[in-house]
Amino acid sequence: MLRLRPALPPRAPRARPTRAAPAGAAVPALAPAAGTGRVALHVLLAALPLLAISAHVFDLVPMQLSAALLVVPLATAVAVLTLFDPHPADRIVAHGLAWGVVACAVYDVFRLDTVYMLGLWGDFIPTMGTWITGRPGDTAGGAVVGYLWRYIGDGGGIGLTFFVVASACGLHRLSRARVVLAAVGFAVAPVWAGLVGTVALAPRGEELMFPLTPVTVSLSLVGHLIFGLMLGLGFWHSRAVQSHWPWPTPALPARLRTTTGAPGADATPPPAPRVPLPRVPVPHLPAPDAAVPDAPAHRSPAPQASGPHRRVARPAEDAGPGVFVPRQRTSSTPPAARTLDPDTWEQWHRRLESTQPGRRAHGRREPEPVRRGPA
Repeated sequence: MLRLRPALPPRAPRARPTRAAPAGAAVPALAPAAGTGRVALHVLLAALPLLAISAHVFDLVPMQLSAALLVVPLATAVAVLTLFDPHPADRIVAHGLAWGVVACAVYDVFRLDTVYMLGLWGDFIPTMGTWITGRPGDTAGGAVVGYLWRYIGDGGGIGLTFFVVASACGLHRLSRARVVLAAVGFAVAPVWAGLVGTVALAPRGEELMFPLTPVTVSLSLVGHLIFGLMLGLGFWHSRAVQSHWPWPTPALPARLRTTTGAPGADATPPPAPRVPLPRVPVPHLPAPDAAVPDAPAHRSPAPQASGPHRRVARPAEDAGPGVFVPRQRTSSTPPAARTLDPDTWEQWHRRLESTQPGRRAHGRREPEPVRRGPA
């Protein structure tokens, strides 16, 4: 008696075992508020060197006091925090600091050429260094401290701030020209305008820094254009590091997005063009009643096949009138029937008619009797 097995429900996939954390261990998760505070701390540290210069020129806070009590302790704390508790956004901060130093060095190639070779204006950086050291007569030491403050504090701070603002706004999805244009605008509008405003509005601005003349204003503007150009190119070449930005960026208009994104960048690719499919023409087949070319003259042509393997004429889109398209091959259709000679065709047709429906007789062999040996 045949028994049917009951149908079982599909088996659920087995979950792969994972290694559990030890008891009391903290899960390494970073809250968004903590990351935002870290980036805000970096931006605050980047803005302090420039604000310290403005405060000293306006006679608000001496630069020696602001450097000793604010800039140096905060920079040390941020460096230790970054070393022992890194954050994904620290990579972007480091790239901004490095490219800011590079852009400031390229700017100084132009500025020092106009200062020491052309003599168009003076160099107030050594004097600014003496504001930090508190030794007005030590020009050499003031030059070392002043240029360290200029490269790392001013140039690196501006580069860090631009990288953070550009990453938050999603500028890495723009083209190179738009990124460079944004960097140049950042170097001109807040930075250069703030410098000229400080010199013009402070009571002793021109005395402590440089006089405002058409030559000095033009040279300082050209230098900041060079700075912005290098900073924009640096941001464009650092697009791959934008994948470490842990917060979502605002959606930009489609007309502003670039079509050549960076590695790891999320640029919107253009839609694939629609290629029309080629129309395959139906081959012109010979008429079914055509005589076989290789058949002997004394043999009669192959009879017209009938039954389920009969070829039926149907219209074709690309075929001319009177063209027969064969039906789909079935189990009773001989392979390449039009190429068989008449004798083979008749032999196959007789075997097909003698075969019972539902049974296959082609190549059937009768079972051989079992031979048994003598008892």
